[in-house]
Amino acid sequence: MTDPWGNPLPQSSDPMAPVPTPAPVPAQTPDPAPPSTELPAPPPPVAPSNPAWPGVPVAPAPPSNPAWPAGPPPQISLPKTSGTAVASLVLGITSLTCSGYLGFVLAPLAVIFGVRSRRTIAASNGWRRGDGMAVAGIVLGIIGIVVSIIYLVFVLRNPQFIQDLIDRLPTTTTVDTGRSGLNNA
Repeated sequence: MTDPWGNPLPQSSDPMAPVPTPAPVPAQTPDPAPPSTELPAPPPPVAPSNPAWPGVPVAPAPPSNPAWPAGPPPQISLPKTSGTAVASLVLGITSLTCSGYLGFVLAPLAVIFGVRSRRTIAASNGWRRGDGMAVAGIVLGIIGIVVSIIYLVFVLRNPQFIQDLIDRLPTTTTVDTGRSGLNNA
């Protein structure tokens, strides 16, 4: 049988019997040796014992007033998205939706920003990202240039196209019947 800490308990039939104390060990006499000039080594430090748990050392107390307060946690810097890649993508999308005369201005800008951002991203050694957006901006810019050229050729061959388109739009007309209000009686 053991105590809660795993130490063996003495075997006794009477639980109220006193625990026998071990016999003292006789002291040994030291061997006569020549005196040494070396100093004896200091004993190893002994950790203070925890009275609640014998044999377990006491944890050191935290400092009561540290000299410097703890600083903020370290910041991890992540790769940033290239702004020119985002601009290239936005200009490419806009050049397609505004593929008329405005497409001639926006589409080449999308290609220029896309090429420039791909060079910047490649030279950044992983600190910039957005290569996919730059490629998408380049592709959309090229498509925007092609669509704008087709639009320009069509408008130059049919100069009255815009006026004919406006004339064909349905219009709403209001006919004054002389009656006013909701009551038609």
